[in-house]
Amino acid sequence: MRTNRSDKMAKKGLKSGTATQKVAVKRLINCFETANEEINKALSQKVPEKELKARVKLFVGDAFRKCDVDINNPTKDGLKQAMNLCKINTEKMLGAKAEPIIKKHYREMSEIIDKLPNDGDKDD
Repeated sequence: MRTNRSDKMAKKGLKSGTATQKVAVKRLINCFETANEEINKALSQKVPEKELKARVKLFVGDAFRKCDVDINNPTKDGLKQAMNLCKINTEKMLGAKAEPIIKKHYREMSEIIDKLPNDGDKDD
């Protein structure tokens, strides 16, 4: 996983049990970036980091839109829906070669989302 400043802050929030949907979205995007780097490496493809981040942002944003989920204020269920659509789309695009990487990162992303409070438990 990436270890940039925002990622470290996100990890801290998740470990302390104070996970928020915004933190989860940042962690999910970071996890998708890492997964894409691993997939590109497995497929012997070199993609500049800036391009990879732009692709991931578009890909994830598109999944949120298709699920009618506000990426800036998603519900826990909405995060699950968008993440699942990303998984399905990635599997369709990349097939069996990427399956182990997809499974690994899907599990990690599920753990992030599972740490969030249930949608009805928000203190807004």
